Amino acid sequence: MKGPARMLQGKMRAVRTLAAVSRRAMSTGDNYIQETRIPTMHFQDSIPRLPIPVLKDTATRFLYAASPLISEAEMNETKKLMDDFLAGPGPALHKAIVDRDKSRYSSFISEPWFDMYLKNRDPLPLNINPQLTFDDDLNKTTQSVRAASMVRTIAKFYRTVTDGKLIPDMFHTQACMGGTGTGFFSFLNGKGGSKEFEMVCSMLPRSVAFYGAYLYGTYPLDMSQYNNLFMSTRVPGVGRDMLKKSSGSRHIIVQRGNDFWAVDILRKDGSVVPAGELESTFDYIAKQDPLPETVSLGVLTSQNRDVWAKDRMALVDNPANGASVEMIDSAIFSLCLEDDAPTDFIEAQNHFLFSKASNRWFDKSFQLIVNPNGRTALNFEHAWGDGVAVLRLVNEVHAASLAAPVPIRVQAQSAPRRVTFEYSAQIKAASERAAAEHAKVAQSTMTSGLEHPGFTSAYIKANNLGLDGCLQMCFQLAHYKLAGYTAPTYESANQSMYKHGRTETVRSATPESHLMCQVFADPKSSAAQKDAALRTAVKNHGRLTKEALMGKGWDRHVYALKHEAERQNLPIPAVFTGAAAKKLGEIILSTSTLSSPAIDGGGFGPVGPNCYAIGYTTGKLRGLDDPAIKGEDGLAASVMTYKANKNADDFTAALKQSLEEMTTVLDATRGK
Repeated sequence: MKGPARMLQGKMRAVRTLAAVSRRAMSTGDNYIQETRIPTMHFQDSIPRLPIPVLKDTATRFLYAASPLISEAEMNETKKLMDDFLAGPGPALHKAIVDRDKSRYSSFISEPWFDMYLKNRDPLPLNINPQLTFDDDLNKTTQSVRAASMVRTIAKFYRTVTDGKLIPDMFHTQACMGGTGTGFFSFLNGKGGSKEFEMVCSMLPRSVAFYGAYLYGTYPLDMSQYNNLFMSTRVPGVGRDMLKKSSGSRHIIVQRGNDFWAVDILRKDGSVVPAGELESTFDYIAKQDPLPETVSLGVLTSQNRDVWAKDRMALVDNPANGASVEMIDSAIFSLCLEDDAPTDFIEAQNHFLFSKASNRWFDKSFQLIVNPNGRTALNFEHAWGDGVAVLRLVNEVHAASLAAPVPIRVQAQSAPRRVTFEYSAQIKAASERAAAEHAKVAQSTMTSGLEHPGFTSAYIKANNLGLDGCLQMCFQLAHYKLAGYTAPTYESANQSMYKHGRTETVRSATPESHLMCQVFADPKSSAAQKDAALRTAVKNHGRLTKEALMGKGWDRHVYALKHEAERQNLPIPAVFTGAAAKKLGEIILSTSTLSSPAIDGGGFGPVGPNCYAIGYTTGKLRGLDDPAIKGEDGLAASVMTYKANKNADDFTAALKQSLEEMTTVLDATRGK
């Protein structure tokens, strides 16, 4: 299947094609946002399994990724350790993974990856949960109105998913046989997504439906993560958390300050509550005085997971509190009605990412956060899934909410119900401690933004280069300018084209990128030499991205091998604990890109004390620091660091220099 390797480059790019597909299927019904002839999970059983890489290939890729990061002596030692691994425990560990995979419905990485997330003891804010900021709805600019419209639309999305009426996630190449476009089935070219396509695929049994779509050049994508999108909560445990999936709920949890409310968004017959009733309810909640002597419980979810696990056990030891916590756990999702509305863009982004944490419940699968001015974001927990289902939710909900009329307030049939707690001295002390610790961590971060006009997809395409590869090389060069060495880098490649696929790491720091940085740093290098080095590095990045998308990376395989050793009570192989592994394991540049007309910002935190968290996209610029560039096309980047160790402003300054230098080189050599 070579088609997607050419077309599915970039994080979640396949999912972004869904907006146009689903728009034509928008339903005017009161309970669904769309309907589909092909049931939502119709392709799930026949989606291909995630391939397990060849062991020797993984060894080669591991050494290749480590080579620009470690010394020659460390590389020689790593090669020896790898030879020992391949001649020793490696083949048996690999065989155990392969043998177990044969009897599984899921992918080989699914269980280890859940373990990785759920055993992580770091606090969820900054370390795990990202946020996506919705674009504004200029017709719905008050909190209760925007919240009502968004909540009703999410409820309709929920009904659409659970009733199997959401159009399956698909990537249409419009070239038969998975993108080749040739052969006997060439008469199917251009028919992916057509009514004929829908009729044929809907008639095929689930066990072979994927292959029918493949003939049309369409790749159905894995949708298993949608199962945990709603009524899902990460419950803390000592040593390991668990994902709790509830059923049968009709309510959401609304947080206002320290207070909790249960609000039904579905009738007893399953129909969605009208937006006018929801607007009345949310307005009522916003106007209520807080209960006296309340304690922030939401901030407890911002703690180290072991600490929170013990605090939660103390909280639910009171049966009345246990029932209230269950009301939160079982909610379809959480709505946070904020008191604050930061006007500075970066402050607003951080507000949605971690805030004061008192008006949050970070354990929920996702929280919809609505400011008094109607500005809205979605903060989601990451263990249950990656961004595929969340981005689909954001795209569909934003479009449907924009199209919906402004709610007209009417009396709600069902009154909101306060969810109350009894606070012991232990819980009061825990809340104060958690708030102080969270504030300390939040204040230790710094965020810097950069908007750079001209560095666009069209500009890079005109230079016969890949946009994402160019931007990744800009990040490499920026860090090299600051530190003088190549740093371990993370970029995500989505593997939803495989059953229960999660992500693979694209290691943007390579021997080719390292050489490119050296060439650019050498004052004797000509523009032609810099251009050649850049093109080689970008082309190589494209190769690595394709391999990662096709299940030919190495990070997940190595993690599964280590997980298998632990399963068998064996020591972790020395090659995966040595100098190379330690260097590869400390990500310095954590990068993520996401673009959608539904999104006007987003953010995530540094994954370590020395990390630069770099979110980036291309499109219309806001002109945050320079009103003269507002509306121009270009690159927008946000960099977050822990300021005691790394300076985000220094990085954006170096990034600006790198962009300017690359532009100068490309302009000087264009057409040669």
